[in-house]
Amino acid sequence: MKSVLVPVDNHDDLGSVLENALAIARATDAHLEVLQVVSDDTLAALESFGGIDSDRSAKREFLAGVEALEAAVRKEMSNEDVEWEFRRVEGDVADTIIALAALSDLIVVGRDGPQRVRMLGDLLHRAESPIFVPGANGHRVDPLGPVIIAWDGSFEVAKAVRDSLGLLKLASEVHVVRVTEHGEEVPPGLYPLTRVLEYLSREDVHAEYSRIAEVDGQVSKALLKFAEEKGAGLMVMGGYSHSRLRERLFGGTTRRLLEESAIALVLSH
Repeated sequence: MKSVLVPVDNHDDLGSVLENALAIARATDAHLEVLQVVSDDTLAALESFGGIDSDRSAKREFLAGVEALEAAVRKEMSNEDVEWEFRRVEGDVADTIIALAALSDLIVVGRDGPQRVRMLGDLLHRAESPIFVPGANGHRVDPLGPVIIAWDGSFEVAKAVRDSLGLLKLASEVHVVRVTEHGEEVPPGLYPLTRVLEYLSREDVHAEYSRIAEVDGQVSKALLKFAEEKGAGLMVMGGYSHSRLRERLFGGTTRRLLEESAIALVLSH
């Protein structure tokens, strides 16, 4: 994991996004590419307001915000000890991120910002790289700490495990966790549990398996409770997380974890 893409688009969670990207870069000796995409749709809309906004004050304000965000990034990164670069591109936000992610090992994306859930869904469907989302509390992830894998036997979580191998090899502990639903054993899915344990073992990652029950009828609460008990700061999971019904992307468990998880998430689809 040597190339990390870090899209930024607002000040609200800039500190959290950069701190987590830096923590990963230091642990993996990775290069950070901080990306600011200026929406061409927004620029076109501002141009179309010419008759109303005759002095172009709205456009000037927008462009001043663009410059201010770049200045904030450069200030945050000025004294950091990792290799990094800043890139600004005009275009469609999701399309640009996806294009640049083709040669990136990980995308670090904040939780906050305009249409964040929709963009995350777009990235998960179309980008080949895994997506790292910082914890809701804004704390910096410890790449050397315990990690849990939310296992449901699906292709998505199997891909997430493979995509996250660089981080899993750094972890002090790796826990493969399967949640029983409504008190019943869930179907094994496409990949039996033994497959992931054997795969990790061949990659020199020792993993422990745990089967846990839902908490208050929710898979997400069970996973977060287990993570807290183990002191885990990172959860690896697929874009879908319901084993019996293929929920809509970011429906159910995945959406709740994105909204409530105090720990960081790595997702693949």
